[in-house]
Amino acid sequence: DWLIGRFGKSYGAWLHDAAWGRDDRPVVTESEPVSMSRETTFDRDLHAKRDKAELGAMFTQLATQVASDLQRKGYVGRTIGIKLRFEDFKTVTRDMSIELPTAEAATIRLAAGLCLKRVDLGARIRLLGVRVGSLQRAPGAGPARPPAPAAVVKA
Repeated sequence: DWLIGRFGKSYGAWLHDAAWGRDDRPVVTESEPVSMSRETTFDRDLHAKRDKAELGAMFTQLATQVASDLQRKGYVGRTIGIKLRFEDFKTVTRDMSIELPTAEAATIRLAAGLCLKRVDLGARIRLLGVRVGSLQRAPGAGPARPPAPAAVVKA
């Protein structure tokens, strides 16, 4: 087999099996999340000053939705961030770490607002997002649900 000659016995055999879809490892279908986020793309690009009320309401809604997702799934996080995409499609992110992990909407909104202050808002905004990362299980949430039985795929 030319793969073995070219890449060596072990790696060449692995490449050959992989090319034919052969792998005895179990298929893992679930894992612990590292972050949760919510974002929205606006129907029209919004201006930070002229559309301040609409942007502020959506910003609060996104923080509330992320908090709800975290609480429902039993997680808290310490890194809170934002994502903005402008009219020219340039995308910027900013994040910060807070002292204690949270899943509270008000805390997420406050930290995300501090991140927003670190961005030049001169251009119109087409997308806004809020993210919570550095996730861990919430106290009292119990362990993550056990993974589903692994499927073994063989050719």
